Amino acid sequence: MPGTTRDAIDETLTVGERSYKLIDTAGIRRKTAVSFGTEFFMINRAFRAIRRADVVLLVVDVHEGATDQDRKIAERVLDEGKACVILANKWDLVDDKDNRSYKENVLLTRERLAIIPWAQVELVSALERQRTQRVTALVDAAVEQHRRRVSTATLNEVLRDAVEWHRPPSNKQARQGRLYYCTQVSVQPPTIAVFVNDPRLFTDNYRRYMESQFRKALGFEGSPLRLLWRGKSRAPVDE
Repeated sequence: MPGTTRDAIDETLTVGERSYKLIDTAGIRRKTAVSFGTEFFMINRAFRAIRRADVVLLVVDVHEGATDQDRKIAERVLDEGKACVILANKWDLVDDKDNRSYKENVLLTRERLAIIPWAQVELVSALERQRTQRVTALVDAAVEQHRRRVSTATLNEVLRDAVEWHRPPSNKQARQGRLYYCTQVSVQPPTIAVFVNDPRLFTDNYRRYMESQFRKALGFEGSPLRLLWRGKSRAPVDE
């Protein structure tokens, strides 16, 4: 029943030789159903559980679709830099299931949770245990990408190719952004420092383009990827 779980409950699941700590959180209801009392603190505990987790399993109703509250959770996942797998539950209740309807529902779920487009989506039925056996494999893959390190040489090869394909635009004063080099500075989530002449010269569109190029070349499925734009004086990568 929705709302049955109020506290975050830790349980251990063993699959083969691997053990997983599950933090079963309270379901977060629509904003109109949230009162200031117990429900309010229940939501805060769920958000604290997200902070503790390595991977967040974001469960949505495949019939109802991702709600505004689901998108709020997705925002929190992104803000906390957590790996994520989206599980669209109650797939057993969908009529006329086939490959086409499967792909359509995956696409619809991605569109409604577009803030985390890198999260893997699986359609499952907890009641009928449909595709639930795939969940741990998706979790393992997300953890691997979340902890992944890429060599500086590989990153700069991607950077050079991206600049050759699409150079940074100039601003109104005819100043152009220039990219020098990049290096990975941390994991969980993977974080890449990009050194440029002036970070203010790089628009949001160009920053999104650069992230998309790193993802296109390197993957990072299931994990957020952060780019830190840093000012530095040095010959650019395209010279």
